[in-house]
Amino acid sequence: MWILTVAPRGSNFYEADSLCGNKTLISDTCETVIFARSQGADGHQLVAQRGRDTFLVGPAPVRGVTSDMEAQMADIAKQLGAVILA
Repeated sequence: MWILTVAPRGSNFYEADSLCGNKTLISDTCETVIFARSQGADGHQLVAQRGRDTFLVGPAPVRGVTSDMEAQMADIAKQLGAVILA
């Protein structure tokens, strides 16, 4: 099952400048977390992390082009049938 929630301050998945409100998708069965990670000047990227492995999810960021990270996260949550807690 996937759960959409908000990463708390101090968490490895929390970023002060988050463009998706620190929303995080957590799986209780496959130990995977999907969240937005800052790519510096290049913007933000949605990534999936399982253990020490990190996978890119969605389109790569383009310098100077902003995208709606909240909408992308909500779309992924919908596709996964996530329970929304946040």
